[in-house]
Amino acid sequence: MRLKTRVLIIITASLVGLLAMGSFGLYSMRQGMIEERRAQITQLLDFADSQLKYFYGLETSGKMSREEAQTRAKEAIGAQKQGDNNYFFIRSLTEDIFILHPIPSRMGKKDDGGKLPDGRSAAQAYRDELAKSSDNKAFLELKAPKPGSQDKTQYPKLNGALKFEPWGWMPGIGFFIDDIDTRFWKQSSLFLIVGGVLLALLSLLVLRMRSAILRQLGGEPQDAAESMKKIASGDLGVEIVLEKDDNNSLMASLKLMQMKLTNLTSSIQENALTLTEQVQGFDGVVKSYAETKSDEDFAALNRSVKKLRKTADILGKSISRFKL
Repeated sequence: MRLKTRVLIIITASLVGLLAMGSFGLYSMRQGMIEERRAQITQLLDFADSQLKYFYGLETSGKMSREEAQTRAKEAIGAQKQGDNNYFFIRSLTEDIFILHPIPSRMGKKDDGGKLPDGRSAAQAYRDELAKSSDNKAFLELKAPKPGSQDKTQYPKLNGALKFEPWGWMPGIGFFIDDIDTRFWKQSSLFLIVGGVLLALLSLLVLRMRSAILRQLGGEPQDAAESMKKIASGDLGVEIVLEKDDNNSLMASLKLMQMKLTNLTSSIQENALTLTEQVQGFDGVVKSYAETKSDEDFAALNRSVKKLRKTADILGKSISRFKL
């Protein structure tokens, strides 16, 4: 695998890791804020439940009539309004009407709370979730306009409700959670910026390391290893490509070694050929002297011996350049 491919894998893996960790962190943060809102709603529902039980107890003990007890209960619960957008309401368990609502015109009239994406009305969804609930509480995410605002935009809201069967009531309260989504996207943008900067720095660092490695090697490690393998097997004709003005890299040293080995082997081959020719000539002079015993052939024999000694010395020097 080429170094460039490995660098791309490192950068891609870092990007995937950052995205995975960031996405998990952002998701956990949003879920944590949603759970915090759910806990607030649970506390307020517990308060409403305690108030209803208190006034229902006054009714059953005969200290108040049902009408008075219900009126006092509605006053106590309705007074716990949480700002302009978060308020208690009371629905009928069996009918789609409001028994308590901060907008008086909505009380006593048929109002199912609008349709949800699954086709159910909000009132029916409360009843369905309460039927499945083990703690007598149900939570519902829906969209609604903010009360008193001219803006009719539908904002996400988390509502909670409980059932109080003695009076057939279903009190509830909700919180708009668009601020959670706003904070979520703000944190997401911040993560993208920080993550982008970190990824850019990491990519720059990895690419600089790659450049430094390639500069020291003079090319891809795979190419350098392949060239070494061919030279080691005796192929001195392998082509080694160098960058301009590259004199210090591994590939440059390898090319220099290739050139020296080529020159050395050429020199040895030439001297070996010369030695072969001189040995053949010496053999002829020896035969001639053995036949004639003349002074002229003896002198020629001495000259042949000197030539052989000189060529052997040259060949020995060439071989001695190899350090074993």
